[in-house]
Amino acid sequence: MPSRILATIALAWSLAAGASAVRMALAQPADPTQRLEAEFLELAPRLPAAGEIGYLDRYENAGDEPVVRARYVAQYALAPRVVVGRTGPEFLIVADDTARPGGDSRLDGYFLVATTPAGHRLFRRLVP
Repeated sequence: MPSRILATIALAWSLAAGASAVRMALAQPADPTQRLEAEFLELAPRLPAAGEIGYLDRYENAGDEPVVRARYVAQYALAPRVVVGRTGPEFLIVADDTARPGGDSRLDGYFLVATTPAGHRLFRRLVP
């Protein structure tokens, strides 16, 4: 009988610990890298299979950690394409909150092709 009680206590404790671990795992914020990767992958079907893709750097605080992370994740998600931090290539990615408010002259000569739900935009250069 005492062994049955101990086994019941151990089982109840194991279930409580397991439930607590699941609750903690669900409360963790989503991995920002995985979220960004999924967001940039939404643009992939509209891009050529290879080549350079421009990436518009933020007009202010371009070296901030979240900004740099977004560019690296875009490169990873869109490989084998090469994401370059400049305008000029036929396609240009403008990450959310990157363009200057009220208009951005860096987008002159480009037209909007797509926008993701997260706010990333894909532009294409007008070809004469």
